[in-house]
Amino acid sequence: MTYTMTLVYDCLMQNTKIQTNLKKDGRRLRSITSQNIIVDALLVLLKKGILEPTAQQIADEAGISIRTVFRQIEDMETLFSKMNEKIKYSYKEMIDNTEPKGDLSERIKDLIILEARVFENNLQYIKSTLSLKFKYKVLQNNYQKVQKDLKIILYKWLPEVNNLDNSYQTLLNSINSTGYWVELRETQMLSAEEATKFKINIFKNILLKNNK
Repeated sequence: MTYTMTLVYDCLMQNTKIQTNLKKDGRRLRSITSQNIIVDALLVLLKKGILEPTAQQIADEAGISIRTVFRQIEDMETLFSKMNEKIKYSYKEMIDNTEPKGDLSERIKDLIILEARVFENNLQYIKSTLSLKFKYKVLQNNYQKVQKDLKIILYKWLPEVNNLDNSYQTLLNSINSTGYWVELRETQMLSAEEATKFKINIFKNILLKNNK
């Protein structure tokens, strides 16, 4: 094989590799796009109050075939996992990006208002997690992680909680959980504003009384 033929052959092989990689990249991008569409459809259905949508409902909402759903998502555990990845920073970033300021009374009010906003933005997702966390391990793990994060945030904003006895600390952590927010909103049928004021009053009654 002459030098020229060798050069041409090498160029052809390189071009073939490039084309193959482009096809793989294209398929990967289409797969990622399809998965994002499916996750977005799930979030829309949750917002509508459908806490455990079927594959057919997800396909209809996404405007794709049910075959595509099954091809892109192995099972509901996988789907909920991808959903968690998409929204896991929504509450933590909002709270972490706001520094606590002011005296104890002001920090109580600011924290609970901030958390209320985050809980309301994710209310249907929280309800779905509470409803299905014993059925899907990924939701149970995520629920536990969120509660741990909320505990860290509580002590960051209100270090005075450390001065309380264990029973009061347990009580405030329970009241500050996502599950308690759903209890106030759904079972007690309080508005978001009423639930926020209720929590602020409890926190102030306990913390201000025990931190004089």
